[in-house]
Amino acid sequence: MAEHLTKWTKILAWTAAAAFAASWFLPVLDDVPGWMAFRYALAPLVPFREAGSIAWDDSAPQVMSAATNVVFVVLFGLWASDQSVRPGLFVRIAIACFILNLYWLVRATREESLQDLLIGYYVWLAAFALLLAMASLIAYASRQTWKTPRDDRPS
Repeated sequence: MAEHLTKWTKILAWTAAAAFAASWFLPVLDDVPGWMAFRYALAPLVPFREAGSIAWDDSAPQVMSAATNVVFVVLFGLWASDQSVRPGLFVRIAIACFILNLYWLVRATREESLQDLLIGYYVWLAAFALLLAMASLIAYASRQTWKTPRDDRPS
């Protein structure tokens, strides 16, 4: 069973990475590819183009959402290099990133501009959902391995 889970973990991980990479080039808004949306999200810290001053209640989630991109790369890198990450922590971080990134969907819904969000945003969000699924499989596999009886430990 562990081999089967490992196979699915790899599929999810590489699909998440492909979606994440593609999202940087796909349109998030009209004339705004993913990399530019990232840059706009960081505008409260480092001004960018015509991104004006933003209220703190919008700038904080924007900057945190931008930071999730770095977290995605770090988590994927740790997984790809077989670095050990506590599975429970991995899941919690993936959940936090996914929820933070829902900010844009909630904001667009609240402003009645949901139609403005384009495929790039949804592919990007899907990458985080896949990362969460991958983290969940890793956590599940680790629990199954931990519960498997060994010769030196009674069942």
